[in-house]
Amino acid sequence: MTQPLLEWKDDYLIGVESLDFEHRDLFARINELHQRLVRCEDKALIEEALAGIHSRMAAHFALEEKFMRDTGFPNYARHKKEHVRFLDNIVEVIEEFVNDPGLGYADTLLAELRHWIINHVLTSDQELSVKADGQSSSSS
Repeated sequence: MTQPLLEWKDDYLIGVESLDFEHRDLFARINELHQRLVRCEDKALIEEALAGIHSRMAAHFALEEKFMRDTGFPNYARHKKEHVRFLDNIVEVIEEFVNDPGLGYADTLLAELRHWIINHVLTSDQELSVKADGQSSSSS
């Protein structure tokens, strides 16, 4: 078995159970995609994994955005723009892969997913972090 593309670390936790669960799930789905690509599985199975990742990310972003609205998160507009930009980028890369599933697109896709999820969870999502008293770090 190949090394996972992403290793979950507790540093990624933000203290919101539903969002932390979804972050872990996204890591697992991206690692599953990575395994499928490494094993050169059937294009249809890879496309199925890609569709699953895209739909889970869209649902996750909706949950995150609801959390931000509910808590009065001050950087909501900027954070939402990051979500929209990422979904647009990932759709482009997925379409390129579907049209030409060569290794170059697979590498680009995995690099984009890895870069985005780690950087987004470690930076923007950390602004959503909830302290032990239940207050968002953005409201303190």
